[in-house]
Amino acid sequence: MPTDPFYELYRKIASAKSQPAACHLNVIELAELFRDKNRASSPEESLAAASSCLHELSRAPAYFAIAISSWLTNDEDIGLAKALLHEASVNYLQAQAAKSYDLAAIDESRAILAACRLCALNPSPAISLGWALSLVVSYPASTAALNVAQELVQHHINEYPMTTRILLASQTSPFGSHDLAIRALTILEQEQDHLKQLPRLREFAMPPEMRLTFYSLKRNENRDIQRHSEKSSIFSQFVTKQHFKYAHKTAVEFVVGDEIQETSLAMASFQLAIELPQSELTDPISGVRIRSKLWRGLTG
Repeated sequence: MPTDPFYELYRKIASAKSQPAACHLNVIELAELFRDKNRASSPEESLAAASSCLHELSRAPAYFAIAISSWLTNDEDIGLAKALLHEASVNYLQAQAAKSYDLAAIDESRAILAACRLCALNPSPAISLGWALSLVVSYPASTAALNVAQELVQHHINEYPMTTRILLASQTSPFGSHDLAIRALTILEQEQDHLKQLPRLREFAMPPEMRLTFYSLKRNENRDIQRHSEKSSIFSQFVTKQHFKYAHKTAVEFVVGDEIQETSLAMASFQLAIELPQSELTDPISGVRIRSKLWRGLTG
């Protein structure tokens, strides 16, 4: 099966972000195309063919809400939903506030099950927390939506306390005036104040020798990741590679016509911290049990 249908669908998705009816039709068409492609080839090839469409869906909240609620609640489309969720998690990995989704046009039972399964897959907390809070905003008269939202927010408090506090305390949070978000933030602030008041033992601090060893291990790990990415990179086939060392500034040479010019670039350190689920760090067995319960929709 050629990939041309995916390209044509990508064009339709990109041009219909503000049309709810077209969003539903395009999501259904993409799922059908993916199933047909999957029957004729491997799942990896099918995902590669649909990657541009998934990338576009992940950047449009309306599309993402429709697609996740449809695919994540349908066993036949779970693989497609996980690929879309990965794209969205990359987009919102550094988000400073929970993402708001309009779920009013989606069947309530599907939206609730999708919320639980999102938490089971451990995506970027900005997505799963935002979806949980959006349940109450989208279905204000529903007791079921409120109960599930409360459990899922408590799940984020237990599993991602630091990240959840940052997301809810953000000045740009769309849920800043919501009672459920305010109560959750209050609990997290109280826990943070309690932790600050606890005594700190110097015996638990990492000594300089151990810190140097840790940094060395991290550098080796980063080098292994870099080597692996270079082996599978298409850019390495037609982009010139240059190696240089730097301190606070580095000098880079580039060719302009027949002349070689040099420019200096200021270098700055960069790091990205990601909070892992607490149950995975402290008790992996309970983590598996929690994810299994979430996948079933908090039943059983």
